[in-house]
Amino acid sequence: MRGVPVHYNELKKTHGIMLTDTAWKWLQLSAKESGTSVGEFIERWVRSQIEDTTPIFPVSVFHPGDDTLE
Repeated sequence: MRGVPVHYNELKKTHGIMLTDTAWKWLQLSAKESGTSVGEFIERWVRSQIEDTTPIFPVSVFHPGDDTLE
């Protein structure tokens, strides 16, 4: 259901990353084996690597008024 958080208490947004074909193919196969999308596979892996989903530093430390750390 779009526009409604399903697994997490926040909505997902589109983000772009650059990967080699090897990494992309591995992610696709791994996601398929786990019965999920590549995006959800990455989301679960990232969340398994962090104890708290709150950023260490407030976003405003990097770019005042921005909602990204880029």
